[in-house]
Amino acid sequence: MDDTLLLTARGEIDRACEPDLNRLLDSLPITLSDLVLDMQDVRFMDVTGLHFLCDLHQRTARRHTRLHTRGWQAQPRYLLHAAVHLNMQGQDLNTVVRAALERSQGPS
Repeated sequence: MDDTLLLTARGEIDRACEPDLNRLLDSLPITLSDLVLDMQDVRFMDVTGLHFLCDLHQRTARRHTRLHTRGWQAQPRYLLHAAVHLNMQGQDLNTVVRAALERSQGPS
């Protein structure tokens, strides 16, 4: 398992793109060693992006794929920082958000 996949997000991540995000998650290859989510071209993200990040984290963890993020812009990064303080029962959102913030590269 030596494959790396680069996902480049563009535009806004909001409720309108949720069906596309679900299709993307369903189409991810099973045999990846690393997955890189590049957020450089995303200027806005709402809670849909947090759910996507959580789902992506869960899928990659189950497949033993390392998940990396980079290029977080101001508004999505602000949302991540705000989400660190949420307490959602049954969700690993806090863990996922902390990991995204700690592993992210690029503008802050």
